[in-house]
Amino acid sequence: MPYCLVLGDPISHSLSPVIHLAAYRELGLNWDFRRQQVQRGTLNAFLSGADTQLRGLAVTMPLKPEALQVATFADGLAKATGAVNTLVPATGGDWTGFNTDVRGIVEAFRGATGEELPSTGSAVIFGSGSTAASALAACAELGMKELTIISRNTEQTGAAFQAARRMGLCISAVAWHQTEAVNLALSAARLLMGTVPAPVQDALPMAQLRINPNSILLDAAYAPWPTPVARWAKSCGAQIIPGWEMLLHQGVAQVKLFTGEEIDAAVLRPTLLKVVNSTD
Repeated sequence: MPYCLVLGDPISHSLSPVIHLAAYRELGLNWDFRRQQVQRGTLNAFLSGADTQLRGLAVTMPLKPEALQVATFADGLAKATGAVNTLVPATGGDWTGFNTDVRGIVEAFRGATGEELPSTGSAVIFGSGSTAASALAACAELGMKELTIISRNTEQTGAAFQAARRMGLCISAVAWHQTEAVNLALSAARLLMGTVPAPVQDALPMAQLRINPNSILLDAAYAPWPTPVARWAKSCGAQIIPGWEMLLHQGVAQVKLFTGEEIDAAVLRPTLLKVVNSTD
């Protein structure tokens, strides 16, 4: 039976199987999709044991930079962001890498606003890792002219800062402890993107921060939900987009890459929400 996998560590929380299996059923494909724990530094060894029934891999943290390294070919977004979240087998044991996270973020924001965002807007991104790199590319595509990264320090060594240089984006860097500067950026931001893993969000100084109540937060984390950042943003009046909306849209793009077939996110959303609501 043809099958696909989602790889990462940890991986038991992933909702990707819900999305992909629902898509395969809708498309009439007798395919399977499973979670597979793969630790950092072992991706290449795992791929060397892949069989001919494996049709594609969804890749989550901490493997996205590693996936770019093992890909023989990579699309433009993967190269620009330095992150691959999708691997498709090619001939001769080669792999082609794609980044569908950017598409997932763009479509999640567009779906929430129901309109084109103003081209003069600004965005703030929490975190500076691989998902933040994709968030930068997405916010630039959405027309945000002012981009700020808030992270533990301002040394600009994280994956997002490297990606910004590759993409020629002019960004501002603010550390979490610089409360006045953080609040200044937040007060002007239309879009907020959270990329900090849920388990470490409790350590962020959110109680000291205030945001524009007209802003929209998309938090890539979704387990457990709501995350501390989502609860804080909601208490400040912001509109909240759960991380599974990003997952849904990037998963739809993955389905097309794996199967060659297109499917509408709206068709899959009820199945996803049923699972999400059952775990609340």
